[in-house]
Amino acid sequence: MAQQKKHIVEAKETLYGLSKKYQISIDELRKSNPQLKDRAPQIGETLIIPDKTSSPNQKKKDNAVTTNTSNKSFEKDIDTSKEFIYITVEPKETLYRISKKYKISIDSIKKLNPNMDEKGPKIGEILKLYATTNKIKNQNSKDSDSTKSNAKEDNVAISKSTVNDKNENVINVVMFLPFHTETTEKNEERNIAKEFYSGAFIALDSLTNKGRKINVNLLDSGEDNKFKETLNTYDFSNTQLIIGPLFKSGIISVANKIKKIPIVSPFTSSDELDNYSNLILYDTKDQILAEKLVEEMMKKYSGEKIYILYDNDHVEVAHYVKSLLLNKKKNIEIVLTQKAEDIKPQQNLVTQEYNKIYSIIISEDNNLLTNYLNNIINWNTDQLQPISLYYSSLFDNKKYSGKLLDFGLIYSDTKYVNEYGFNEQKTINAYKKKFCNTPGKYAIVGFDVTYDILNRMDNNGILYDKYMKSEAKQLSNKYSFIRIKNNGAWANQGARIIQLLK
Repeated sequence: MAQQKKHIVEAKETLYGLSKKYQISIDELRKSNPQLKDRAPQIGETLIIPDKTSSPNQKKKDNAVTTNTSNKSFEKDIDTSKEFIYITVEPKETLYRISKKYKISIDSIKKLNPNMDEKGPKIGEILKLYATTNKIKNQNSKDSDSTKSNAKEDNVAISKSTVNDKNENVINVVMFLPFHTETTEKNEERNIAKEFYSGAFIALDSLTNKGRKINVNLLDSGEDNKFKETLNTYDFSNTQLIIGPLFKSGIISVANKIKKIPIVSPFTSSDELDNYSNLILYDTKDQILAEKLVEEMMKKYSGEKIYILYDNDHVEVAHYVKSLLLNKKKNIEIVLTQKAEDIKPQQNLVTQEYNKIYSIIISEDNNLLTNYLNNIINWNTDQLQPISLYYSSLFDNKKYSGKLLDFGLIYSDTKYVNEYGFNEQKTINAYKKKFCNTPGKYAIVGFDVTYDILNRMDNNGILYDKYMKSEAKQLSNKYSFIRIKNNGAWANQGARIIQLLK
């Protein structure tokens, strides 16, 4: 008991959310709280939180995804002129089997992965290897059953080698991720890349289990000069899909170089990307969120005064929301403000009663949101209808959550994962089995983007417009795409509009 903590369940808290908060698995939560075996946690309920340092699964988790942070003294033993690949250790794979499979000495594997356990790699651990001798193997659909069992590994293999033969029914994918293989220093982008790929790996595994044949070439977009060199020298002639880079500048560089191959932008939907016809923007644009939110708001609206609270990063969006509202009703009284204290209860001077007002918050700044929430916390619930363009973790804060529930807060959300859904549970369990951990936000995006786009392509890697326009639900969001303008980028128009109700 000395290694256990207690947690009182607050509004909207779920097993999935608690597992992320305390960095333990859902199974560990249920073992410590048997009453949760067949139900969700209840508001006000006291839960036992096992100390993660005492968990036997923690050791597995620590070894599941490791960062190669070797000392620079190892550099003289490593041939930095060679390219690298990253492989995920499968069950029954030993150092000897890996060295034979990838034609690399055991000593080289140890030098490239100094954090690996002395007894050998763990299942799910990602290893760095030399790539020069490894080739992706394409499997024909008529292979024997024994060959098919190996095809699953080959179809999700990562390599820097070029695919020379374009086989029928095989989709050739390039994935640009910032692994920063040129350095062993700690790097946040590398952590994001590894987490993103872990989710993509589960998506690839799921698709190949359903009979899809996919070759993935993983290219490093971390160091700028090496990234530019790769863009200029890599043979994209047999590539049917590019996923990444993860960030805007990299996406623009690839889009300026490659005009015909579909390019997926996982994280950014900046307006600067709108004119590239082969770009697919998975992050829902603010304008689309605004349109959906205003549409939902107008179902309840009956002429009340509206405040729009925004910060310096969202000036254009705030004015866009105002224009949307005025297009719906021309005589709406709208006040644009960047100060939370400007939003005050509206008292009728004749009746002395308070008129209800609407407040729309367009900000991800925690300071501004905190000021706003502190301002309204003592208002009567019939005085205000709060609406937010974005979800904030502050909405779940115990200080505010009960009041926001009373107000019936409305907000849009593109990152909500329903941990009780059948398909969601199946995917989360597959991830936990592979990596001994619950998927983080970048892993969830990695899964969603990879699974969704490849599922829209036919077996020959062709992406038809009709497939882009159809709606599909993945782990965290809905996805359906429209052209932003004639011959412009494809933009996701999926989003959830959520209202808190008692």
